[in-house]
Amino acid sequence: MADLKHIEIMKEDVVKPYRFRSNPMAPKPINRNRSTHGKKLAEELSQTTEFIESKRVQLGIDSKNLLVLEIISDAMSKDILENMLIKFKLFLVEEEIIDPAKPNKSKLVIQFEDKAALDLFNKERELWQNNDPNNAILTCAQRRDLFNCIENIRMVSREDRIGPRLKKYFENPSLFPKDFFIVNIDVWYNGDRSKIIETENIIRKALGTQGSALLGDLFEIPSLLLGRAQVNEFTLNALLDLDIISLVDLPLSTVSTEQYELYSFDFEPIIHDNLGENAPLAAVLDSGIFSANPLLSNVIVGEEEFDTTENTTSDLNGHGTGVAGIVVYGDFNKCIESKVFTPLVRILNGKIMHNENGDTCFPADKRPEQIVKEAIEYFHKEYNCRVFNLSTGDMDHLYNGGRQFAWAEMLDQLSRNLDIVIIVSAGNVPNPVINEFDSREALMKNCRNQLFQHEHRLIDPATSALSVTVGSITRFAEPEVTQNRGVRLSVGAENYPSVFTRIGRGVNKAIKPELVDYGGNYALHQIARGNTRWHKNDRNLLEPTLNNGNDRIFKGYCGTSFSAPHVTHIVARIERALEEQIGERPSANLIRALLVNSAKCTPEMVEWTEESIDALYSGKGNPRQERRLRLIGFGKADDSILYSNERQVTLFAEDELDLRSFHLYKIPVPKEFLSVHAEKRIVVSLAYNPITRLSRKDYLACNLWFEIFRKMDEETLLKYKAKKETGEDTEDDLKNLPDSYKMASYPGYTEIFKSTLQQRVWAKSARGGRDLLWNDNNPYIYILVTGKEQFKYAEQDSPQPYALVITFSYSGQEDIKLYEKLQSNVRIRDRQRERARVQIKA
Repeated sequence: MADLKHIEIMKEDVVKPYRFRSNPMAPKPINRNRSTHGKKLAEELSQTTEFIESKRVQLGIDSKNLLVLEIISDAMSKDILENMLIKFKLFLVEEEIIDPAKPNKSKLVIQFEDKAALDLFNKERELWQNNDPNNAILTCAQRRDLFNCIENIRMVSREDRIGPRLKKYFENPSLFPKDFFIVNIDVWYNGDRSKIIETENIIRKALGTQGSALLGDLFEIPSLLLGRAQVNEFTLNALLDLDIISLVDLPLSTVSTEQYELYSFDFEPIIHDNLGENAPLAAVLDSGIFSANPLLSNVIVGEEEFDTTENTTSDLNGHGTGVAGIVVYGDFNKCIESKVFTPLVRILNGKIMHNENGDTCFPADKRPEQIVKEAIEYFHKEYNCRVFNLSTGDMDHLYNGGRQFAWAEMLDQLSRNLDIVIIVSAGNVPNPVINEFDSREALMKNCRNQLFQHEHRLIDPATSALSVTVGSITRFAEPEVTQNRGVRLSVGAENYPSVFTRIGRGVNKAIKPELVDYGGNYALHQIARGNTRWHKNDRNLLEPTLNNGNDRIFKGYCGTSFSAPHVTHIVARIERALEEQIGERPSANLIRALLVNSAKCTPEMVEWTEESIDALYSGKGNPRQERRLRLIGFGKADDSILYSNERQVTLFAEDELDLRSFHLYKIPVPKEFLSVHAEKRIVVSLAYNPITRLSRKDYLACNLWFEIFRKMDEETLLKYKAKKETGEDTEDDLKNLPDSYKMASYPGYTEIFKSTLQQRVWAKSARGGRDLLWNDNNPYIYILVTGKEQFKYAEQDSPQPYALVITFSYSGQEDIKLYEKLQSNVRIRDRQRERARVQIKA
């Protein structure tokens, strides 16, 4: 079939802006006894500040600035919180719900600029306690609402500052080194760069001059300053007692990489390399790349060593070369039999890790966040690279709900500021639990259900909201069979979630991982009767890629590290295909929206994941779809999305949404498409890139979502708009419309609207489709895109960019002129004409 350009469309002009009203369901402050509670708060405030000051004096710190307190609030609305922050010039460094069962009860970590700001706050508390009617910083009513909401004021606890790796040392003090050792430190930060030097001086004074030291300058991300320090046991405790410290932990643990040979040393590939200067480009941030492999020697555009431990950009570990091979070639399994290998993506080699006893490690003198940021900014600036693969993570930092990780936030900031796409692996569990089983089927079910356990949750930075996170599924299901060796049992059939993969959800229950791809499979074997162990290097179950040595070309691996580059390969090709079609560099939103639009789940994947059992689920009902989304997201991406053709046609739109309005797209549905005797699908996807703030429990400054309507005319939608102008504004407004108006698509928007990457599918069998055949002359559907702010931010009046993608597809050979019928009935956007008009005006 011929490659055709995707069709760019425009929204309808029938909808005017409307105003969101405040939420009448916002929590109401508790009516407290002013005298009793006021005295309690006064005592807590006094004790806390005295403790902070005494600790600083003990450490030789004279500064009265940058005071951090923890406030436990009950029923504090967003308006009350924002008023407090603005009036006292405070900075909210963390906001999180303490107990999911009590969503109105929050922990707020507040940074006061100095002692004077704290005194003003205390003065207002005193006025409230005495029921003073006069206005000061706050009005009488504002004081009432604020201090009624505050339950406790206290220090940030020392225990909260101890990271998960360091906690193991405190549980077993014999592990502590007798001499100096290195720790990571996270420091509260209010975004004021003029205070960074002062903050560094506070930390240096706390560390003293007897061998402990801050190693280099602090590394700035939006909500934290990240650093690394050399400490002994005494100065470690000094840091843990310092109020400006958010977290202290041991450096990132090493990444386990399993390396096994897959093909013999005499395998000779036939290479068809026709890549030109405009071929797709992606950066591989890993342990380096072995450029002497004949399948890589001509596709590396640039190399840079950010980890200088080994003084070479070459890969001495193998992990980076394995990742790079898949980024360049995609699916090796498709070309092994023919021995013909055609590279499709050029690569940049960013060495951010080195080899250490078979594992990949970051350098000792830099935080991983810093070295990754340096690599991304360098390749973006020097090579205009916009696609990055990051197959690593911090296995000790499990996401348990609550606030975002620092590393993930840094990636989100880069994604938005540079308009790039970062693909991140979901992470692995190297040694999953082996549960008892009495059959092969029970073994596979146990391995699937085990994925819902705590140890399989996502790690930092896989929770990144604007990156694309990728989990692992199995490609091969049958282990090797050899003589004189015990039977091995595969723990997953083809396209099942790999037993070692990690699953979601992400921050605020976002869909994570969004995609899955092939990353290998484990087997079980018995060393002795009843003594069962994992076998991780079965030749038949590994994911094939490239070797980092001259002895042989290929190796096999297991891990989500090798699932992510499959997606990176497709992303790089999408970027270049879009640029060719629209005549300019596509936005990261459009690339991501097109990517997720391509994702599919086989019927077997859907059935297997929806039959899963989550032993930790305590709610009512049977949320099968929710379990599927956690296990495999939206499915496996497909490179057929690069171009349209006669039986698969993609429409797309890019726009910016004022959060006090909505956009409407009228999409024709050809009658021939609905009546064709073939399986048929309509897939709608949305991508947007909101501002992110680690300090806020919502994390995303706004949410966008969409609903798809059928059997609804423009007049009905305008009535709905008018209702919103005069009624309540909640995310449930669309949900409450009659179901008969909505197109039957899955999942529902309420299950995915907290995600920056969303996909919904209408799918019918060969005989299905009549549910959309409601207008004999010209059937159509409406797609309504809307959103809402979650917290106030500096760029609040700026509209939110987004990309919307709609794909019609059907199986079979009948030509129903789908492309022509869609193209002739939608509102076409002409970018070339728009550019010409701009040039004339200039």
